Amino acid sequence: MKITCNRENFTAKFNLAAAYVAARELKTALENVKMDVKSGRVVFSATDTETSVRVVLKDVEIASEGEVILPPRLMKEILQSAKSESIALELKDGVIRISAGQLLYEIPALDPGDFPEIPPFTGEAYHEVIGSDLQKSISRTSFPADTENNKYVLSGVLFELADGRIDTVSTDGRRLACQQVKAVSHGGHSAEGSAVVPLKALAAVEKAISEAGAGTSIKIAAEGGNITFAAANGEITITSQTVDGRFPAWRKIIPDKTGRVRADVPLREFQAAVQSLKGMTTKKQPGLLLDFKPGILEISAGGNTDGKSARAIPIAYDQKEITTKLDPNYLVDFLACISGGTRLSICLKENSSVLFEIPQDSTYAYVLMPLA
Repeated sequence: MKITCNRENFTAKFNLAAAYVAARELKTALENVKMDVKSGRVVFSATDTETSVRVVLKDVEIASEGEVILPPRLMKEILQSAKSESIALELKDGVIRISAGQLLYEIPALDPGDFPEIPPFTGEAYHEVIGSDLQKSISRTSFPADTENNKYVLSGVLFELADGRIDTVSTDGRRLACQQVKAVSHGGHSAEGSAVVPLKALAAVEKAISEAGAGTSIKIAAEGGNITFAAANGEITITSQTVDGRFPAWRKIIPDKTGRVRADVPLREFQAAVQSLKGMTTKKQPGLLLDFKPGILEISAGGNTDGKSARAIPIAYDQKEITTKLDPNYLVDFLACISGGTRLSICLKENSSVLFEIPQDSTYAYVLMPLA
């Protein structure tokens, strides 16, 4: 095996796979990245047995084909040290020779036969979505997931793959976020309600979109307890086990707007107020008090002997006065994922959950339970 290629391209593709090698308690081979050189291109593969990543590197000068196992930590140090435009790798007599400009490294080669085969995406039934839309879905719905137990159904994001759309949803029982984006179903593919995707796999998908570009097409196929995401015409493939369990009937959690009051709030002013008052909350007074009055929203924090701070925001509101207390951390998480737009719609009812919507984007909703 012998190749020569652009060092920056090699580094980007290698690092994308290397982020998903297995922990040390598994097979030694799985702690590394497999590099397969054949058919005029290089394929990097990595897996921790739950999430598998396959990345294709093109525009490579191949002198001879073969396969090697590359240690990620050492390779990252080599790639960071090298400043040359190109890099060359050669397997000879059980040793991998790595040349980058004036630098030469020799590392012992491991047996690639111990590494499992990670096949390319070849499915004919799948959903297809634009990368920027999928990126929006992931960023807007990942944060409410319950991360305390990564085997629990609420630890991932639900993907409902229906005709013409993809709904993504997550909840930890105290808050819920849902996003709908347009998608095209090919080959009759539909896995509605059946695919809960771990956050680790979705982080890999976000990296793949960043590498391939926001305009790239992403193919998604769910089958047999696995879900696969293929980007850049199959050059980047992420396959993950789905999380077992029955996801809550999330549509019933989103409150009916009947009998609720609605206030349209200037988004930037609301963000600034929440951020500035968050530091005044304490264990004794943990929440932010939102007091909606005709023409004004007063947000306050603290009280008793710990001090108090308040901020008033003019709003277009002419209904009855209503108050709710919300966790500021949950508000900050939500507001951090909102980009664009100038207004926020807040729907309330006494002693009930609060519904946040974006007037300019009806495809997203966030539900937050109040504090007692």
